[in-house]
Amino acid sequence: MELKIKYSYSYFIYPYVVKEEKYNGYMQSLLKNRRCTLKLFEKRKNASMYNYFLPTIRDYMFRSFGFAESNYKAFNSLGMTVQSNMLSQTPCTIFEYNMGHDVQAKTEEDGIFFKIEKIELICFNTGICFLVLKTNIEDTNKFSDLLNFNYKFRDINSEANEGLSSSKIKIQTGTFSDIKKLSELIKELTGSTASSKKIDIDTNRFLIYSYACIDQEYWNDRHEFIEIEKEFFKFANVLNSEFNSSFDNERLSTVNLGKYIKIGISSAGMNLIASSINTVNYTNLPFQFENEYFYTYIFSLYKKLYIKKLISEFQSKKKAVHTKEKFINFTNDIWIHEITNDDNGILIYKELEKVLDLSETYEKAKRHYDLLYKDFRVKDNEKFNKIILILLIISVIGNIINFYILYKLRYY
Repeated sequence: MELKIKYSYSYFIYPYVVKEEKYNGYMQSLLKNRRCTLKLFEKRKNASMYNYFLPTIRDYMFRSFGFAESNYKAFNSLGMTVQSNMLSQTPCTIFEYNMGHDVQAKTEEDGIFFKIEKIELICFNTGICFLVLKTNIEDTNKFSDLLNFNYKFRDINSEANEGLSSSKIKIQTGTFSDIKKLSELIKELTGSTASSKKIDIDTNRFLIYSYACIDQEYWNDRHEFIEIEKEFFKFANVLNSEFNSSFDNERLSTVNLGKYIKIGISSAGMNLIASSINTVNYTNLPFQFENEYFYTYIFSLYKKLYIKKLISEFQSKKKAVHTKEKFINFTNDIWIHEITNDDNGILIYKELEKVLDLSETYEKAKRHYDLLYKDFRVKDNEKFNKIILILLIISVIGNIINFYILYKLRYY
């Protein structure tokens, strides 16, 4: 039975790392790019986002919520150097890349048409960044086409897939003449992959964040979820439609947001499937999934990658002291804080913590910190003992001198 889609979209997420000492210059390069504009958040316009995130995390990721219109005007009147300095001090900055219009494209000659709706750059001043592409497949309502599209498109940036660039995906109109041009833009916006590779980021593959609302005909009171479970497994793990191996339910990491909404989380991404039996599933839910839940996913990825970056930096003796301070700041400013009080948000975040091994990765960083702390304490104790020894020697010498002076005065 071929599943049919009522509505869908896919975000392709490309994590990358900018060296911290070059982050200011990177901000300035994006400010200079005429196609890049700052993405701002407003309390009224983005009320659901504002109410979803708790104050500490909201202020960390969306500092613009606290700005008035006068703040924007004042910022725009500043020189670019001052602006980049300010953005470098801001925990998270988001840029929108203006393509001029939607980009239409297709996979293979008689394949799947799709369009790129938007490109964004989410940058943390720790150097951890994400390039995000939002896409929609067109002229098809087949779930299998969505599976195949996600499976193929996630590798467009792969150096090992020249065939993909030349034949499987072709940009027909718009900003990019072909998929190679899109790959070139990604490299232009994200820069060198050297720092990313140091913390084992797969620079050849996108993470997938996809939403699909299937026709209620296939998932309703008469047709249980188990009938489409295999397709959900492919969707959650970003497998193609022809994948036909047996699977174990225990391998599925899922979050149930209701009878007809399931989220699958894997190392490949986070994907939601819903039934159109409930109107909210194709009206409100798509917006919530690409806003509140999307940034929950991004923030979870950020935590994982930044901890890995700290672990890498702990290996360097030159960076040890500074890394120790950064780990303490991360723990106090981010790690100990909850993201949201939203019940569904809490469920999603807990599952993300598990899939991304956040606690395990943090404990690994903490072990490095503890070893460093003990080493510093040993060295401090050694310094203290040396100082005590020197003082004792000085004291003994002083006592000898005093004794000698008293002896002289008494007997001579």
